[in-house]
Amino acid sequence: MNLLKKRIGHTVLYKTKKFGESIGTKSLYLKMEGLNPTGHIHDRLTYFLVKEAVQLNFDTLTVASLGPLGQSLAYMAGMFNINCKIVMPIGSLKEKKRFWVNAPWVEIIEYGSCYYDALNHSQALASQNDWYDANAGCTNSCISDSVYSEIAEEITKKLGNNPDNVFCFLSDGAVISALHLGFRELWRRDLIQRIPRIFVACAGTDNEVYKAFLENRKVCETGVVFNRYKGLHDNDIEYNIYAPQNVLNAIFDSGGSIIPVTHDEIRKFQKLAKQTENLKVSFRGAAALSACERLISGGNVGYDETNVVILEKGKNDLIIRALDKDEFDDISELAEKVEQYLGKYGDDRESVTEAINAAFDTGIVLGAFINSKLRGLAVLIRMPVKKVLPEFHLVYIGADISAGSRGIGTRIMDEIRRLTGGSFSLHVDLTNNKAMRLYEKMGLKKSYLRMIAS
Repeated sequence: MNLLKKRIGHTVLYKTKKFGESIGTKSLYLKMEGLNPTGHIHDRLTYFLVKEAVQLNFDTLTVASLGPLGQSLAYMAGMFNINCKIVMPIGSLKEKKRFWVNAPWVEIIEYGSCYYDALNHSQALASQNDWYDANAGCTNSCISDSVYSEIAEEITKKLGNNPDNVFCFLSDGAVISALHLGFRELWRRDLIQRIPRIFVACAGTDNEVYKAFLENRKVCETGVVFNRYKGLHDNDIEYNIYAPQNVLNAIFDSGGSIIPVTHDEIRKFQKLAKQTENLKVSFRGAAALSACERLISGGNVGYDETNVVILEKGKNDLIIRALDKDEFDDISELAEKVEQYLGKYGDDRESVTEAINAAFDTGIVLGAFINSKLRGLAVLIRMPVKKVLPEFHLVYIGADISAGSRGIGTRIMDEIRRLTGGSFSLHVDLTNNKAMRLYEKMGLKKSYLRMIAS
């Protein structure tokens, strides 16, 4: 489980190039939550929900979900070997044809005509059958506040200080209130100068949080608030904003606002993200980007201000595949790339060429491509033994830093683990502390110090 835990969170904070300039800002960063194991921010929460369920000796957990939350919880439940009951509105299952639907530890229960019906039924089943209730805002709100607040610390650590503005989507409000909590705590500890303004995009205005903000009411008088809106395919989407007062507090305290966005704006920014940065952005991420552009164009956000947009499912279209020697007229092309990617931690040309040839003969050479351009490489040679040493040795792994922090190295490493079954080793320069920390996050451990005869 330590490996799984290390793969969750600490996602890439990617500084855009063309996109930021195209909407009128010098510093636009994207928090790429799509790099979590199931491709969604929910993984940060569901890992700890399942962990708590196991620690409390539950053998089954339940949640009401229209998609991503259920997928994430099902994945984590499988890793912890616990049963998972996902309640969905009747008729919504056909749109959710993913691996987890047919997983042996997962049962899909169709009930009611909307999310509210499914939520009530899931909670009732939990009470009747002594199942762990994984629905947001029940007994586990302190967990979501804790895990999502870590995003604020990750952003601050990467930037070296607080951003000026943070943009995210309303959904159930959990990320918003947790971000506010996280930045407030960093401010209290004198780790940032001030908390950033928190701007919230919403796709529907028929909810009490938006109405309270619009009327400048700092108290939400309704206990249960549902956020309902239409998706791009005119499908009904519904969230339970389980702590509406906390969401309002986050917005008013930070000096932020709620910005309604249209479907046309969302489509526009999905397309723009693809054109400028080759990023695949979800409905919610595009809504947050749209809100950012709206405030910049309206003069509410300055050109020099630092902006962070939370992309709950953001990732780039990265293709990783095994390379064949016949693809290259001269492998010096690859050797040059290795030297470029590794910089001062690389080897001489003769050594690099020898390793690449050996990898093409009996090992593996992986290439990572964005827009058909090579942006990352891994060279693995096969060892003559399997017991005394791992079967493969990762001689070189590197990525093109000019492509930005897109998680290329992490995804190459995931593919290496898959292809080798985890039977591989690597060497790290004693002075390369950054690489050591990264590899430890990926689940590798220091085994021994390699000594070389001089």
